[in-house]
Order: sequence, then structure tokens, then C-alpha cells
Amino acid sequence: MEAGLIARITITAGSILVGLWVLSTSFLPAPMQAEMKRVCELELLEEIPENTPPAEKFTEWLPCNVLVRGIDLAGGIDLTLYVDVEEAVRSTVLREIQPVKRAAEDNGVKLIDVRRDRKDAALLVQAAPETTIEQVTGLINGRLAGYQYASTREENGGSWLVYRMSDGRADEIRRNAVEQAREVIEHRINGSGVKEPQITRKGETGVNIQLPGESDIDKVKASIGGTARLEFMLVDEDADDVAILTAADAARAELAVEDQADDLKVSERLQDQGVLRPGQRVFWQYEGKPPVRGEGFVIKDEVLLTGDDVATARTEKNDQTGDFYVALEFKPHGSAVFSDVTGKNVKKRLAIILDSQVRSAPTIQQKISGTASISVGEGNMQQTLDDASQLARFLRSGALPAPVSIGDFRLIGPQLGERAIFEGTLASLIGCVLVFLFAGIYYRKSGLLADVSLVVNALLCLALIVGFGATLTLPGICGIALTIGMAVDANIIIFERIREELRAGKSAANAIEIGFDRASVAVIDANICTLLAGVVLYSYGTGPLKGFAVTLMFGIFTTLYSGVFVSRTLMEWAFRNKTASGVSI
Repeated sequence: MEAGLIARITITAGSILVGLWVLSTSFLPAPMQAEMKRVCELELLEEIPENTPPAEKFTEWLPCNVLVRGIDLAGGIDLTLYVDVEEAVRSTVLREIQPVKRAAEDNGVKLIDVRRDRKDAALLVQAAPETTIEQVTGLINGRLAGYQYASTREENGGSWLVYRMSDGRADEIRRNAVEQAREVIEHRINGSGVKEPQITRKGETGVNIQLPGESDIDKVKASIGGTARLEFMLVDEDADDVAILTAADAARAELAVEDQADDLKVSERLQDQGVLRPGQRVFWQYEGKPPVRGEGFVIKDEVLLTGDDVATARTEKNDQTGDFYVALEFKPHGSAVFSDVTGKNVKKRLAIILDSQVRSAPTIQQKISGTASISVGEGNMQQTLDDASQLARFLRSGALPAPVSIGDFRLIGPQLGERAIFEGTLASLIGCVLVFLFAGIYYRKSGLLADVSLVVNALLCLALIVGFGATLTLPGICGIALTIGMAVDANIIIFERIREELRAGKSAANAIEIGFDRASVAVIDANICTLLAGVVLYSYGTGPLKGFAVTLMFGIFTTLYSGVFVSRTLMEWAFRNKTASGVSI
């Protein structure tokens, strides 16, 4: 045989062996797959003990990837979270108080106070007597987008300028809040080790999450976590803590039962009663699991820094106590602000607040530059390590823009998946068998060679799905069946072209060469058009459409390889010594 044919046979055989190797772990029983996954994740295969049984040593050479089944095949959890978009708007207004104060200092505009309107998406600005409305309006318009002067309000013996957020800006914040929540949840779930989640928007405020193979809702809740909104605020040292906290207990008892656990509603009640001044709030420290309300703090309702100012969050250990904590490093701007705040407030307490709960309120002893820490409470070493690691992961992935609540929840059993697998596989096998029989009967020897290339096609398509970590869904199985049909179509085009050349009196070698060269153009053109359709389906589709598009696109590449390269190699090898009269195609 010529060297070129030997090289093509070698490449074909090599691709088949690689495909079988990639799929090898997927052929193992489920317990062995789980053990392989655990070992791969812990990276224990780098050094295998000498006393390891030979059967287990063999797994060192197997790949870590396995065939991942979608929620429609493997079962799992399907839930929808709803984002409190109105809280996202209110939080945005609160975060913009400090920038306005800094801008006023930089521009020489004297302000007495800036605070958030508790009942509206608006800023309340109390200007000094010598400051005009025009100066304040120019400052607001120059520093903040989407705020307009609305009115002047007389309140608590002072005059307040009301700057309301525009409807367009509020709508933009609502839309961005849902998308940001989707991205943060995706980062958290991916970081927790849950494989192949499907996370998409649902409606105007919903985020749908599908987790194949998961059945523990508590684990899912832990993966999603709380809002993880980190805020640094000063404790109001001038407040009468004892009187205010005593009044807070009475105010809590006056609320409806379902509102008594809501600390924000308690603060609002105290403000309505005049116990708290505007710009004050009460936060509590919570300890233990389940959390129990502990010490209360009167806080100045002004966010100095947020989690957005944090550059990194990592877990570290306290050598003296043995407990773990989260160490924070700020971004350059956050570091400058933190240094300025701590420098101006020595001997005062700075509250570190996570999700409206005080984590710690240390007294500032000196000016601090660039770093801070968050304790995670008491507990055994493993518990504090887990809590600190989870909190650091949440802070790295970013805070949710607003609280989320669980809406629709479904636990999909594996029985549905087993039935879908059986019926989908049966339908695909029946279709493939019929195709193989047609090719073998109509094209005889060439048809049998085409059947071999079809098997290679399906093998390599599955190998690509496993190798790239894609998820096999029921629509994906349909995509594989469609791939087989497209591959048959490619072989028919090529075989018919070869028949035309044989009728013209060409030798077998020439007919095969000319047939593949000329028919391959049409095959490639048709598959490229289908590939573009698959890209569109994957880009704009969701869920089932994505699963179908993935296998369709993988199948196009394997169809071109098996139909043009593998089939040609097999044909040239089988008919290398045949004349035109000795070839039957």
C-alpha cells in the first residue's frame, strides 16, 4: 500500500482509540465513576501507593470526565428564585449617599446631611443656609445619573431637598439586578462543585435553576447562600443604646408575627415613633445555628464601603485561637476610603455588616490601610473552616444585588430519566439499524463500509460531548440520531458520484478519488449551513434547544471527518486493487 493510505489508516485507527479512551470511564459502573470523580478532584492519582491493587492502579490511566446526563435524563432539582428588584433600587439609593457627600466636599458645596427617603427611591439633601438649590442640583446632576429635583420637604425642624430617581433609571436597575443575580448564582453554584447547572432568566424577576443529579435542597440552598451584601458602617456613639434597644423590644412585640423577625421593620417602627433619628438604624448580631439574636447596635445609616470595594477574600487561621476567619483586601479606591474612614474615627466602632447582620464591631485603634477581617463565629475547627470558606467564596463571587426568595420548586425523580433514556435510545437504535440495513442492502460492500464510518461518527460525537464536559439531554439524543441521518446523506451523495465516474469507464481508484473530491464540496457546504443554524440555536435557545444544538454541532464535525476522511480511507483500502468492472457500488 502507498504511504498516504497507510497514514490515513493510522489516523483513523488512532482517532477511534482516542474516542474509546475518552469514553472508557463512562462505561464503568456508577459507584466506580463516583470514586474516579472523587479521586480526580482531590488529585490523589499523582502518587499511588505501592500496595494499591492492580485493578485500581489501572484507573490511573483513565480520563476523569464522564458522560453527564441532563436533568431530563438523570433527574434533579428544578427551582425558580425571585429577585426583590425593589430592594435593589432602594439599596442603590443608599449606596449613593457617600459619593454625594464626597463630591460636595470636593466642590465646596456645604451640606448638613444626606439620607435616603425611607418610602421612596429618592435622596433627601439638607443644605447649609448659604447653599442654594441650584448648587445642590448641579452637584447631584454632575455626580449621579437619573435624579431630578422633585420638591422641598419640611421635616424634623429642617428643610430637605427631595431628588427622586427617574423611572427609566429605576427600570434599568431592576433589569440589571435580575441579570446580575443570575451571574452571581451561577458563579456560586459552579464554585460549590455542582456539575452542569442550567441557570436562565425566567420572566421579569425570576431566575430558573436546573441541577441534574441533585436531590438535597439544603445543599442547594447552601450553594446559593444569602445575599452576601457586605457593608461597613459606623456605630453611632452618641446614641442612647439602652433606651433604644429597650424600645426596640417593645416595638418588635407590636409588629405582626410574620414581621417580628425582620430587623428593618423594627427600625422603621422606631423611626415612626421618633425613637430613632433620621439616618439611624438598629442592627443585631446573630450567633449559633440556628442563629439567635444577640447584641444590638445603633448604626449610622450610611454605607462607607461595600463588598464591591473588596479585591480579594480568602480564608486564614488565627494561630492563637485556632479559629478560621475571612481576610479581606480592598481595591485601590476602597483602600483609600477605608484608610480615610479609620483615620478620622479612631476610638470609634466600625460595624462590619453582612446581610443586615452585624458580624463584628471592633473599635478602631489606629488608621488602617487596605485590609480587614471578618470572624465567622464560634464552633469546632471544621465548622469554622467550612463557614469561612463558604463566606470567602460568596464574597469573591460578588453580592446579590437584592435578596432572593425561592418560588417554584420541583424534585424530578430518576425514574423519568430512565424511561426517557430507554425510549430515546430505543428510538435512536431502531433508526440507526434501519439506516444500516438500507445502506448495506442498497450499496452492498460500500454500504457496509459506510456503516463502519457511521459507527465511528457516533463514537466520536459521544467522545466530544464527554471530552468538552457537555451535558447529554433527551433532545441531545435526538441530535445524535439526526447526525447519523446527515452522515448517511453525505455518503449517498459521494457514492452516487462515484457510480457516475465508474459508468464513464474510470478505474476504481480514479472513480473513488474524483467522487470524493467533487462530492465533498457539496457535503461541506451543506454541513456548514447546518452548523450556522446550530450556532443560532445555541446562542438564542434555552434548555432543550441548547442540548440539541450542542450535539448537532459536534455531530457536524464528526460527520465531516467520518464521511469525508474515514469513508474515503476505507473505500481506498477495500478497492485498492479493483478495476471498474470489479467494483460494485
